[in-house]
Amino acid sequence: MVRKLKSPAHAVYAAWTEPRLIAKWLAPGADTVTSVTVDLRKGGRFRLDGLNGDGKPYSFCGTYLELAENRRVALSWMYDGPVPALRADASVVVVDIQKLEPDLTELTLTHEKLTGRDEAEIYRVSWTECMSKLESAATAHKFVSPLDDDSRRADFYSDSHRRMQDRFATRKLADRLEAVLIHDHLSAVDAAFITRQNMVFVATSDAYGQPNCSYKGGTRGFVAVVDERTLAFPDYNGNGMHLSMGNIDETSKIALLFVDFERQARMRVMGSASVSVDDPLRERYPGAQQIVRIAIESVFTNCPRYVHKMKLLEESTFVPNADAKTPDPAWKRLSAVADVLPEEDKHLAGKDTDLDKTLNKD
Repeated sequence: MVRKLKSPAHAVYAAWTEPRLIAKWLAPGADTVTSVTVDLRKGGRFRLDGLNGDGKPYSFCGTYLELAENRRVALSWMYDGPVPALRADASVVVVDIQKLEPDLTELTLTHEKLTGRDEAEIYRVSWTECMSKLESAATAHKFVSPLDDDSRRADFYSDSHRRMQDRFATRKLADRLEAVLIHDHLSAVDAAFITRQNMVFVATSDAYGQPNCSYKGGTRGFVAVVDERTLAFPDYNGNGMHLSMGNIDETSKIALLFVDFERQARMRVMGSASVSVDDPLRERYPGAQQIVRIAIESVFTNCPRYVHKMKLLEESTFVPNADAKTPDPAWKRLSAVADVLPEEDKHLAGKDTDLDKTLNKD
């Protein structure tokens, strides 16, 4: 299958390798993608979960066989779902990407080692439908302002990090800490640490590079360890601004900071995230609007010496609970928002005027 796409080669490659972009196009017809996780390296695994038009779940998974940035992606391909003809041995998908012009790319897709005529015909139709969405997904990558090939980071540290390390003579220390502390998956100790936490600080950025930091709270273990390379957490009802979720949908980049104030410990996780209202994990969290999944790229523990020792008095009563009605937040009674509350909150409209008191600042 050959297609000419009005997108640069790096954007087409991104559409095949970045979870947030894969979720936008790799679903034929009325199918929807619920989650995508990738370990983008030769020998790394990928998994895509989705729902077909009838709401039945399915998945595709496999291993990256070859990755040539902006030129080729080859991967094994295995289906698990309700279509009998597709439940066969692993096949192979090869994508060749050729730059024709700065904003014009030729894509050649080959699906090899299919075992039967029915399987091949279903995939032919499915890939045709997916290809019609691919150009739009690749175009979305333009707004992320990707770096040129020769300025992409191969080092964990950027040039600015290095200059600061040299200024304070800590380059060798930084290299040693990278070697000792930083890894690309969760250890058993890391996973246990995360499941003990009931809050996390979330950093995202928009397409213009503007960062945003947000606090997320829940019951202990609300950030789920899906596997050693995947985390997930619920997005509960908030103030309606959707800054973090919008940033994730736009750029996919995310960083998490877990702080245990009782034990005085902290840990960072960085990776790529996607957001879905149809994620199967949503059933685990009463009141969740959608689920955020993170494909982990790096994990490392920080020095705890500046973490203040504090003890938890109680978890927030506003965290949704299947056994109790969630109380309504006081700020929705402010007169300033009374006329713009969503339909389900219209009954909460009030005449309160003290914003600082409502937000516990005064």
